[in-house]
Amino acid sequence: MATIPDDIVDAMSAQMKDVLAVQAARVDSCRQAGEDAAQTSTSQSKTPINFVETRAEYRAERSYWNEGGPTMTRTVDDTISAAGVDVPVRIHYPNAEAVLPGIVFLHGGGFTVGDLDTHDRIMRVLADASGAAVIGVDYSLSPEAKFPQALHESAGVVDWLVRRGKEYDLDGSRLAIAGDSAGAMLTVGAALLLRDVPERIGALPESFSAAKALMSFYGGHGLTDSASRRMFGGSWDGMGTDDLDSIMSDYFASTGAARSPAYDRLGADLAGLPPVFVAAAGLDPLRDDSRSLAVRLRRAGNDTVFEEYPHVLHSFLHFGRILDDTTDSLTKAAAFVAAQLQPKR
Repeated sequence: MATIPDDIVDAMSAQMKDVLAVQAARVDSCRQAGEDAAQTSTSQSKTPINFVETRAEYRAERSYWNEGGPTMTRTVDDTISAAGVDVPVRIHYPNAEAVLPGIVFLHGGGFTVGDLDTHDRIMRVLADASGAAVIGVDYSLSPEAKFPQALHESAGVVDWLVRRGKEYDLDGSRLAIAGDSAGAMLTVGAALLLRDVPERIGALPESFSAAKALMSFYGGHGLTDSASRRMFGGSWDGMGTDDLDSIMSDYFASTGAARSPAYDRLGADLAGLPPVFVAAAGLDPLRDDSRSLAVRLRRAGNDTVFEEYPHVLHSFLHFGRILDDTTDSLTKAAAFVAAQLQPKR
């Protein structure tokens, strides 16, 4: 807490401060998990050693927050072929209905960390609250995979489910796409790709119309400067200016790629997208990206719900063991998407 500016501390909810206290108490054990992973990494690994360490530390840190939560009727781990690779997926079924609509969930982590385990509780809560199956996508991470590989995999999984979802007891005509942070960027990007250039990944034209809703939780959508980027973010949340710059340099092979509409959503044509739920964290450097996205979506004529949680930091969806705002956001998003996934009569 001593590293955080006083005005940010004063603006935090008591529960957000409790989360940071838990984080601080676990720093050493999580760091040790990262160091242990680095020591056991083999020379044959294509992953740079610093990313081996960072990913293991992140998994250890998130493990605490993934304990508890809803129990699923069943869970299936498998792979789906997309963008030239076998993409690991995890499908959570909240009930025993014969066929369920699906929410494709794209995890956050700055494109460089995160997996199916680090976001498992978030996915189970969404499944339980919405009544839809949630399909977590373990897309390829950077820096090993550069833009647009993760985007193509994410959109490719949606297309695969449209074609063959019935193999997993899923209704491929009733899908939603959701994601937090980097996953929110991929969510909107995947929708734009499927709308505009489905042939780029060999997708069916109807794969876009199968997406009945989008959910974007505290993503970055193309701003390179904003009031929130100047006021918030630092060592306490891993969202300082240097951190954000590093994420972009790891994700993109060239600076020109960042001008793609699939990344610069605020400069893209947003007309004709399915209904969108946008959530922002009030003490997040990416807050203004979410605010701007909601405005641009509404101006383009899209059905848009915007929720801002003023007293929390980036990544607040993880902290449902303590933070009521987590439950509120996921419950509202689940109700929003459930309404969109209802079969037409």
